[in-house]
Amino acid sequence: MWKLALKQLWKNRKSSCWIFIELIIAAVLLWYCVDFLYVAVRKNSEPSGINLEHVYRLRLIADPTRPVNRSTPDSVESAWINPLLQIVRLVNEYPGVEATAYYSGSEPHDGSSLMFQGYTTDGKNAHIAFIRYVSEDYGKVFGVEMREGGFADWEIKTSPQGAVISPELADSLFHSQSVVGKTFRDYYDPSSLTFRVTGVSRPTKSGVYERYTPSIYTPFNMYRLSYTIPVIGFRVSPEADVPGFELQFTEEMKGKLNIGPFHFFSLISYDYKAEVYETVTGIRKYVNIISGVLLFFLFIIFLGMLGTCWFQMESRRGEIGLRMALGSSRKGILAYVMTESLILFSAAFVPALVVCAGLAWGDVTYTYNDAMDYTPERFRMTLLLTALILAAVVLAGTLIPAGRASKVHPVEALREE
Repeated sequence: MWKLALKQLWKNRKSSCWIFIELIIAAVLLWYCVDFLYVAVRKNSEPSGINLEHVYRLRLIADPTRPVNRSTPDSVESAWINPLLQIVRLVNEYPGVEATAYYSGSEPHDGSSLMFQGYTTDGKNAHIAFIRYVSEDYGKVFGVEMREGGFADWEIKTSPQGAVISPELADSLFHSQSVVGKTFRDYYDPSSLTFRVTGVSRPTKSGVYERYTPSIYTPFNMYRLSYTIPVIGFRVSPEADVPGFELQFTEEMKGKLNIGPFHFFSLISYDYKAEVYETVTGIRKYVNIISGVLLFFLFIIFLGMLGTCWFQMESRRGEIGLRMALGSSRKGILAYVMTESLILFSAAFVPALVVCAGLAWGDVTYTYNDAMDYTPERFRMTLLLTALILAAVVLAGTLIPAGRASKVHPVEALREE
């Protein structure tokens, strides 16, 4: 059957030439789209290391008409820190709230608030990490997944301060993952800022389409907290997190949280924040565009195969009738025509594969925010998916006219011929 199909394709090479060229171009463009969507799906299925479901972000502002005397630690504590802690307690006591924390620094789904810092063990080499200054219950609020240890020794006046670090930072600093209890220093202020590892988190990323990055969670020191208006985050139980919760909380707590120099400013959920971030950065638009282009390509390929095969089947009715008169079954005719289509697809996919390999080697593919390295595994998977999708469309475009042609009565076909 394969030899006969090859001979038939060669005989009809003029009519098959255009579909051959179309399949090459379509395979390359389809692979480009599949590669983008493959990365998007992989990044969506990748664990982020935190759980933002049912978590809300409360922002405060400070009244500029109420200056705070920062000359002594006692005045800062009474006029700034104690009002903040009172607000945190009130939020934590609200019905349905499971945990509350205050924090500053790098935030999930927020490219404008990224904060970096350098850390060292030898005083010579600086290892950069995303830093988050957090209170002790931050891990409960944001569901920080831990490999070892946890948030402990979180008193801001103690030294060395506790710190939870990511596996990437642990490997950079200590070339090991078993690092709980080990100490390291701030590269830029090694004399006063010393940290002791109390926990190692699982790999963490700040957004769905971001890479895993070195990160650290550490307490506020007194100096930083005295000048920072931290964000308050709180986790709500699934039963209490009903539609309208945000509005209800705002109406009930807006006046109560105006304590000391602080005033209620805004409240949003992190689910909504993630949607806004993806909209602003354009990743949703890219995914929708590429998905639309991919569907368009598939439709065009389907129409091309359908039209070409329909024309060929009409011109080969006599041949099909003769085959059926000589004993070929309907299934046999369908199998023969599908074999021709698969041979044509395979012949076109070889040069397409060469072009795709050249594009991959030249790093011409586009991935949002460079979210994933280009590896041989990624190329193999995207190429396989492209081949399967394209083969399915080619066979679907062939099946309709082939099925119609196989229903013709042999006598009618031979009489027309």
